[in-house]
Amino acid sequence: MSDSNQATLRAALEAFNDPDRRQKYLEIYAPDLILHGYPRGLAGLEGARSFYSQLWRAFPDARLTVDGVIAHGDEVAARYRLSGVQARDFYGAPVTGAATEAEGIAWLRFADGRVVEEWQASGTLDTLTRLAARASPSTEPRHSAAADAAALKWQERNWSSP
Repeated sequence: MSDSNQATLRAALEAFNDPDRRQKYLEIYAPDLILHGYPRGLAGLEGARSFYSQLWRAFPDARLTVDGVIAHGDEVAARYRLSGVQARDFYGAPVTGAATEAEGIAWLRFADGRVVEEWQASGTLDTLTRLAARASPSTEPRHSAAADAAALKWQERNWSSP
């Protein structure tokens, strides 16, 4: 069973990486798919479709590279890298126009040749934070509570009361 599931995953990844065939990537998912680790409120195949449609709009050249796969029975775990240049806002992260790479792990549970449950652990939060930071036009230095505490301590030691 796991060889067939790995072949299904490989075919889906080929579709993901081909902008003309990306919608075929979604065929890996069952209609009643259970998602873990995706943005809040996304559920089922339509939730996956919404997420990936936004991803592909924001990163038109998005590419998934699998660095390792472990399979057992009806489960497949894949360690991957997602790369691309951000061309649009993505879940609140403003456009940067910069190349981005996120690493992650997906754990997929298959039934009847389709993914029925997926656990996603990726650098998405880290990536979004970096995207937002790059887009921020901040010119002021960041406030440091540690520096304030050190200054206060110095004042307490070096000021004598009258």
